[in-house]
Amino acid sequence: MTAVARVIRSIEIQPKDSAAAASGIDDLYNDKLDVIIARQAFPREPIEAAGTELDRTDRDPGWARPNEKMPTEDIQILGTHAPATPTYAAPRGASLETYLESASTHRAEADRIFVAGFDPVRTIERVLGQFSGGRPVELPVAADGRAYAPFTLRRLADGRQIGLHHDYHYPLDLYKELAPLVDTRTLVSWVVTLRKPTAGGELSVYSVTPDTPNPPKMPNGFQWDLDKVEKDFDSGTYTMDAGDLFLLASGRCLHRVRPIKGPQSRVTMGGFLALGKDHARVLYWS
Repeated sequence: MTAVARVIRSIEIQPKDSAAAASGIDDLYNDKLDVIIARQAFPREPIEAAGTELDRTDRDPGWARPNEKMPTEDIQILGTHAPATPTYAAPRGASLETYLESASTHRAEADRIFVAGFDPVRTIERVLGQFSGGRPVELPVAADGRAYAPFTLRRLADGRQIGLHHDYHYPLDLYKELAPLVDTRTLVSWVVTLRKPTAGGELSVYSVTPDTPNPPKMPNGFQWDLDKVEKDFDSGTYTMDAGDLFLLASGRCLHRVRPIKGPQSRVTMGGFLALGKDHARVLYWS
């Protein structure tokens, strides 16, 4: 690896040590940390039960497949048919209207996956609140009163992966109301594992930012040169188990999910979060 100034900074905490990252979201924003791994942050039993249910092959709970045209990145999504990201079906993302309508229409499909008595939204807000520096964690509401999607459920089966990318999505149309409400210095991904794959599926994070000079791209100027990224830049790779959460400064750090190997899929629940513009609250959505 050639000498580079930037390295990936991460911490791993156990449930009893959650107070050690009480200002973790601030640290991600202020470029003091890139990754927080919180082991067993979510209760394992209902999380693992949901992951097992979602990895069944004898029924379709309503999966959307927005990347179906790219087989290696054919992620399955439950909770919306218009995620808050670019997809192969919508390279510039959905419109805000399409996003809000889909969030409203498909939310129940995701809610019903969990066992009775487990409230995913309340649990998400409680867990994210452990890293918010005491700020309230809130779901955004659009100008017309409709709520953003609180989370989506995602499945990557054998042979699938998520390629190298940043998650700086604020310029997309569906963020036209949300972006003015938040601190856009970065975007933070939060993802909890519901089911660990047989093999593969690790999160790999690289010290390549949107400001990196001469970014390691292929000759077409669009695709990332994975070999060069792996060779020339610092990285961290993280293996997650059911109930584990990661927080990643995904708007700043290049990252990917390594290919899934074997019959058991990688199943996750997640979305994004950001500090409010006045830093008085944390907003989260998916």
